[in-house]
Parts: sequence; C-alpha cells; structure tokens
Amino acid sequence: MQTADSSGGARLSSPAAMPAGVWNAHIFQVFNTMSFLIVLGMPIILYFKHLDATATLLGVVVALNPLLNILQIPAAKYMERIGYRTFVLRGWATRSFFIVGMAVVALLPAGLDRTWRIGLMLAMLVAFNAARGVSACGFLPWMTHLVPEAVRGRFLARDQIAIALAMFGTLILTAVYLTGATGRYAYPVMFFGSYAAALVSLAFLRRIPDVPVPHGDKAVGRVPWKDMLLHPPFLRLMFYNVTVYAALAAAMVFWAPLLRDYYGATDGKILGIQALASGVMVVSLLFFGRLVDRVGSRPLLGLSGLTFVIHFGCWGALAARCLPFNLKTILLIQVTAGLAVSLFNLANTRLVMCTVPQMGRSHFFAMFSVITNVTLGSLPVVWGAGLDAVGSWHTRWGVWEWNQYSLLYAALTTIMLLALYLCRHLSEPRAMTTDAFLQELVLKTPGRALSRLLLRRPF
Repeated sequence: MQTADSSGGARLSSPAAMPAGVWNAHIFQVFNTMSFLIVLGMPIILYFKHLDATATLLGVVVALNPLLNILQIPAAKYMERIGYRTFVLRGWATRSFFIVGMAVVALLPAGLDRTWRIGLMLAMLVAFNAARGVSACGFLPWMTHLVPEAVRGRFLARDQIAIALAMFGTLILTAVYLTGATGRYAYPVMFFGSYAAALVSLAFLRRIPDVPVPHGDKAVGRVPWKDMLLHPPFLRLMFYNVTVYAALAAAMVFWAPLLRDYYGATDGKILGIQALASGVMVVSLLFFGRLVDRVGSRPLLGLSGLTFVIHFGCWGALAARCLPFNLKTILLIQVTAGLAVSLFNLANTRLVMCTVPQMGRSHFFAMFSVITNVTLGSLPVVWGAGLDAVGSWHTRWGVWEWNQYSLLYAALTTIMLLALYLCRHLSEPRAMTTDAFLQELVLKTPGRALSRLLLRRPF
C-alpha cells in the first residue's frame, strides 16, 4: 500500500515496513562476505597463481562455485519439506568446515609436488561449493517471502551495501596483510580467518526470522520445468541475464592476470584495486537504493549496461597499451566497475523477485540460479582456453595493440551492447523508461533529482 507524498513520489505506509529482525540478515551478509571473499574471491585466484596455474585452470577455479549451483534443482524439493531457515543453516554450517581443509592444504610443505597441492585444493573447493550449491536455493525465496514487495528495493540496497562494505574492508585488510606477509603461512592464516568469519555469520543467520513455506511454493507431482522456462517475462529475463553473465564470466577473473603479466602488479596492489570498486559500490547503492522502488529496475539496468560498455572499453584500451597504467586510469576503470556492478546486482535481483510468480516460486528461483550460474561457471573455462590459445600473439593497428587481452575486452564490449538491446524488452509494466530516467537524472532536472534524494533519509 502506498500514499502520495508532497514531492510527488510514493511514500510507504506502515504495512510495508521492514519486518522485525531483518537487520540480522544484513549483519550475516557482512561476515558471510568476509568469509567467502577469501576462499572464492581474488585471494584464492592469487594462491593458484603462486602455484603457476594456467588461465584455463583459473577458469576452472572460478567455475566451481557457479557450476555447482546446479544442485539447487534437486535440493529445492527438500527445502520445501524442511523449511527455509533450517535448510540454509545446515548447508552453511556444512560448507564452513571445508574452509579448514583449505587452510590445511595451504600448510602443506612446498616440497610436495605442485600437482598434488593443486588437486587437493580443488577437492576442497568442490566440497565447499557443493554444500553451498545445495543450501543456496532456500535463501532468496526466504527473503522474498519475508520482505514486503514495496520495500524490497530498499532491503536489497541495504543488503548489498553490507556486502560492499564487507568486501571493501576485507580487501583492504588482505591487501595490507599480503603486502607484508610472505612465506608458507601467509595464505593458511587468511583461510583460518575466513573460517572464523563463517562461524560468526552462522550465529546471525540463526537469528533471521523464519517463515513458513507457502503452499504455492510446494511442488505437487511433476515439476513443469519447460512451461516455467517458457513463461514469457521469465524467458526474456533469462536471455538478458545469460548475455550479461557471459561477459561477467571473463570480467571477474582475467583482469588480475592482465595486471600481473603485462604491468607487474603485486598481490597487494591487485587487492587494493579491487577494494576501490567496492567503495564505489557503497556510494552508488546509497544514491540509487531508495530510487529503485520508485522508478523500477529496468532503468537502472539500462544505466548499468551503458556503464559496463565504458568499463570494458577502458580495460580494452589498457590492454592495447593505449591507456597508461596509472592512478587516473585505475580510478576510471574501478569507478565504472563499482557503479555498473552495484546497479546490476540491485536492479536485477529486484526484477527477478518481482517477475517470478508465487506458484512454484522456489523452483523458479532454482531454475534462474542454475541457468545463470552455469553460464557464469562454464564460460570462464572457455574464455581461459581462448586466452591460452592466443598466447603471446600480438599485432599493432596504429596505436592499438591486438593481443589476448585486448581481443577479450573487445568481445566483452560487444556482448554488453547486445545485453543493452535485450534490456529494452524486459517486462516491468510500472517501470519508468530508460530514456525518461536518464533525462530526469542527467538532463532535465538533476538538481531536483538530487534534492529529492538528499533531503530524505537514504534508507
């Protein structure tokens, strides 16, 4: 329920207030992010780089997390019987123990054959991501049922600000730590720290209010997967997401090897560069978090797509040696990264929650997560194999140097232009058009748009 306010917007009435205890979800995300960012993020990639991993192997490392999300499909029916909180809590507790295994593997003596160390660490990652893949199917349906639709954008903004702040803090700490810490104990200490953060996150996960699984979520008989996939609004959203994630599958991984191989960046510097994007994400979410419930998700997805095009173009120019590797270039690249990623995550998650019908909601979410994560998980291997195939080949077109990385980012820019086209056809009847949103935000009355945001509490 909404009522008009004096600024011509919509004011949420009391039935749309945030549910009690929801802040535990945000605190859970802080410690959960601190934990998984170490064992699934850039630190684990850098660990494998120290073992002289190829680009293809790095693609496999990154692929494990999204690919094993396919376990959500068979897990969905069990989640409906057990309940949201119990199911998620069991899965999160199980996966946390495998972090200890990663720390033990990292402690193995350097004299042990490199292939054994790589194989054992991959085994720990498979087990960790399998446990996560099973339990993850319960979290989004749980939050969708817990948080009223009218304030989901605000809830998601808070949640992603918590994640971005945790990412920023964790990356800064790990960057400082790896700058000074060397030797065989550097990475094991980080992995044990990840385990400690995981235990704290479990305590707050247990405090999030549980909700009963709605009758419409419970599968009766055979699940009509084909009919669900062909539901027109859902199918258009799937095509759009697969296209975006085809680009993000490479963007999340290969910028670090680019900086290490072409510009000699250290581990600490790479983590510091990534932290910059996390700081930009916080500012972006503070600005757009309240706006998304009023203007809709699709305009923010359009703005995100435009920013991604600029971002990938800048990476391509850096790889082609048209831009220098200096502070100005890194600021431009990471500011566009933080803005594009924050807008996409916020608006896309909200649009998924609004698009998925209540009947069979858990299975819709599981299908969406599996398809997007299979895309995100399989393509890093493909991109990595392509980079290895190109190898050291390079040629110049004037000031532009074509090499493995400039070819990669030219392809990513093209893919994101296709995603922008698909975004225009997404279903969101109450959303402002992208053109109208951009004119409102940038051209017509930027001062009025800013005042509406700044004179209210952000959240």
